[in-house]
Amino acid sequence: MQKLLTSFDTTIFVFTLLLSISATRSHAQTGQFIQIVPSGNVPESTEMNAYKLRLRKNPNLSQYHFIKLNPLASSQKDGMLALDIPGKQTPIIAEASHVEYESETDYEWIGKTDEDRGTVIVLSKAGRICAHISTPEGVYEIFPAPGGIYCLQEIDMATAGDVGCVTSDDMRSGGRLGASDLQPEPKIDSNAKMQPCQPLVFPRVLVLYTPNALVVAGNVQAITDRANLSIAQFNSCIYNSNITSAAVIQLAGISPINFPESSSANVDVKKLVGNAFAKSLRDQFQADLVVIFTGQGYSDGDTRGASASVSVTADSMYSVVEYWCATSVKTFAHEVGHLFGSRHDNIPGNPAHAQGYNIKTLGITIDRTIMVGKSISETQAANRLLNFSNPNIQVGGKATGTNNENNALRVGQSCSIVGAFRPDPSPPFVAYLDGPTYVTTQGGKNYELNYSCGSAPYSFSWQYSYDGVNYTLSNTTTDVFTWYFYQNQKIYLKGTVIANGQSSTAYISVTAQMPSPYKVTSSQNDPVHDQTAEMLVSPNPVEDQVKVSFFLPSDAPVKLDVLNFSGQVISILEDRPNIPKGRYSITWNSGEVSPGTYLLRLNVNGDTQIRRVVVAK
Repeated sequence: MQKLLTSFDTTIFVFTLLLSISATRSHAQTGQFIQIVPSGNVPESTEMNAYKLRLRKNPNLSQYHFIKLNPLASSQKDGMLALDIPGKQTPIIAEASHVEYESETDYEWIGKTDEDRGTVIVLSKAGRICAHISTPEGVYEIFPAPGGIYCLQEIDMATAGDVGCVTSDDMRSGGRLGASDLQPEPKIDSNAKMQPCQPLVFPRVLVLYTPNALVVAGNVQAITDRANLSIAQFNSCIYNSNITSAAVIQLAGISPINFPESSSANVDVKKLVGNAFAKSLRDQFQADLVVIFTGQGYSDGDTRGASASVSVTADSMYSVVEYWCATSVKTFAHEVGHLFGSRHDNIPGNPAHAQGYNIKTLGITIDRTIMVGKSISETQAANRLLNFSNPNIQVGGKATGTNNENNALRVGQSCSIVGAFRPDPSPPFVAYLDGPTYVTTQGGKNYELNYSCGSAPYSFSWQYSYDGVNYTLSNTTTDVFTWYFYQNQKIYLKGTVIANGQSSTAYISVTAQMPSPYKVTSSQNDPVHDQTAEMLVSPNPVEDQVKVSFFLPSDAPVKLDVLNFSGQVISILEDRPNIPKGRYSITWNSGEVSPGTYLLRLNVNGDTQIRRVVVAK
């Protein structure tokens, strides 16, 4: 999988991060996460035959493979996870961005690929693993299959289409709740570690399913898997967009409903709003939001889902979503985004900033945020980002929003309103961490373990990790933990509080990015320059030979060299004072070096570009 770093600062950050990780610990990667099961070893049974039949009826799949999954802890290394997709020459390399790892059977691992353009979600609930792999080059999903194995499903984006949202114009253009109507989150007193016992603040979603959806899914466990992955997908949008963790949704419950489907998603969502049993279930499960899975192929497959409104009112918190499309084309996350008050791109309303955003280069859409409504014909935009529009977050070196397109702000404003639509269950003993998640200065930073709804005596423990999976126990036994930052790194902290025999654990992921002393140039991003002079490296990862391609718009001095993991130049591939304008391709024989991470550095007329390349043998 090609991963290009378009900013020298970003490259030095990644390089220094890898260097610091290498110097501090080494966890051997003992096996591949995905292991293909030969066709002759796939167990045959009546259940398996029925499973294959359902797969063949799924219109979104281009192909599928039966696989085994090895333990995550031994498959990842230093927060990097390689995913070997059958039929693909190079693996997808994901770097951990958010990890909550309880054990090998209970965890949530979220990683990024392709300059943050791709997101990998691996979710394990009681040992049942589901995964969504969304990259610019393809979308894949993993679900349990009969016989103790798993099914890797490749999504046919040409057939699957898009989120297919048909939330009607009158619903989308309104908005009774503006930014000025929303109250800021209460400020937490950092000196008050034991908080008053209050109801949970996270919005709770009830997932209903129709008889048709059950037929399509095959069983309730499959619906549960899809619901869990759908929620993880929406929550990854929250993490990726730097939205307050109070916007993370939780599963209130899953329940069947005898709901007759029609051929129109808009008709069904209106019926759902007025359905007395759905309202009763919502109250019973104390749910703020309701999403119903249907088995109906709406409007000949062009429609995937609809929401009642974007007005952020208690009586409009309902969406319908086709079961097959909930995660494969991100329809569930898209529709729940509507319920939080987010609108499509170029749809006016109140507040004005609550709009999706298309990321463009030279007028061509190359990426779309989660709430963009229309389909895009360009292949570059076939993958939809798991991001809400946000001018302060970049992917691929480009902002994911503007001041007029900022759904991240909208979700952050509305989440406390949504979370209060229904009374929450009796609050359990709960812990949560308070402290900076993005650090830019050296020195010690304090992280405080807050807790509520417990009873004395209290005791505390802390663990830290460089990959989110392998933790080291700290000797700190107070409710405040200090971590000293002196270099670029990613650190994961886990705090546990025990209250009179009850235990609760909280997680926080911290990125430290210090001002780089190695910065070579401060040149501004130029979209024309990006299109003409950009250095391309392929394949990546590589075994034997890497091709480095670039285009010179004018005559210029060129130097191309290779740096090892310690930053030492190990090979000079090109060094000439003047090269005529034109397109060039230079080959590096990577088969002569040991496996590992290397940097290819191209200097053209004083401007430096660096690409990271992984040599795997």
